[in-house]
Amino acid sequence: MQRAQVLPRMIAGFVCEENAQKIAEFLASHPRVKRVNYAGLPDHPGRELHYSQAQGAGSVLSFLTGSLALSKHIVETTKYFSVTVSFGSVKSLISMPCFMSHASIPAAVREARGLTEDLIRISVGIEDVDDLIADLDFALKTGPAA
Repeated sequence: MQRAQVLPRMIAGFVCEENAQKIAEFLASHPRVKRVNYAGLPDHPGRELHYSQAQGAGSVLSFLTGSLALSKHIVETTKYFSVTVSFGSVKSLISMPCFMSHASIPAAVREARGLTEDLIRISVGIEDVDDLIADLDFALKTGPAA
């Protein structure tokens, strides 16, 4: 019985990671995105270390837009991503750590650690990846100019 319960979780984990890779690649090529943090990307500075300790890149990524207004617009506009503080679901989730999970850390400390206010963090779920990408693309294209 345990095997029957584990297999769906394993499949969901694979789908989430595959979706995250595609979303990271999309975001990395988007002109309104300044940087993507995802170990699955070939130019990620911690890629070699990550893969020496893990078999995959996972389903969580973050990115910077260079604009607090644009980042807020993305989080507020996407339809397939739920705004949440904590991750750990098969549904796609989105947050702005500086205003949510890390809000109690002084701004100067966050900045020193690279947690800028425009940082968006995503936990990618099992939804259709083309829908997720289209959702992010629409939010990026319709957001305020930097």
